[in-house]
Amino acid sequence: MSVSPPLDTPPMADDDPESRRTKRFRPGPPDDVYFPVAPMLDMAFQLLAFFILTFRPPTAETHVDLHLPATPAALPSAPRGMARPTSRAVDVDLENDVLVRAEADDLGDLKTLRLGEAVVPDLDQLGRRLRRYAELLGNRPLRVRLIADDRLLYEPAARIIAVCSASGVAAVRLAPTGAAP
Repeated sequence: MSVSPPLDTPPMADDDPESRRTKRFRPGPPDDVYFPVAPMLDMAFQLLAFFILTFRPPTAETHVDLHLPATPAALPSAPRGMARPTSRAVDVDLENDVLVRAEADDLGDLKTLRLGEAVVPDLDQLGRRLRRYAELLGNRPLRVRLIADDRLLYEPAARIIAVCSASGVAAVRLAPTGAAP
């Protein structure tokens, strides 16, 4: 005779509604997701090697080629104060457009500065001459065409534009080097 171990709970039938209520669904452990990392790392290293091997560094890292645009530059207008009566007779034949040429030396610094055909020794003198010319024009706006050498650094060109703006120039236009007046 065989003896079976006693059962603590009687076996329940699956059709029994009570067995459905007491039986709860418990999910098993999540399935492992296989994520292929090795091919992605291979591709990343191949791209990195490609860009490192094809990189061409500039000849001089501090040299910046700056080509000044040939379009008009928007500058703030000069401060407008009280109008002063002038006793001078204004020549109506004066031109509104003035040509300023800036030539650079081999290092890109300002070598010579010309207002029309006359050589101007420095930026202060350029400012005084432009101010005087703007006063002679009266209500008519003074416009400057700046022809800068290709080698001229940005800082001296910006100083020239600032002097023009402070002198009452209505507009500064940047022209290419070979531009005719």
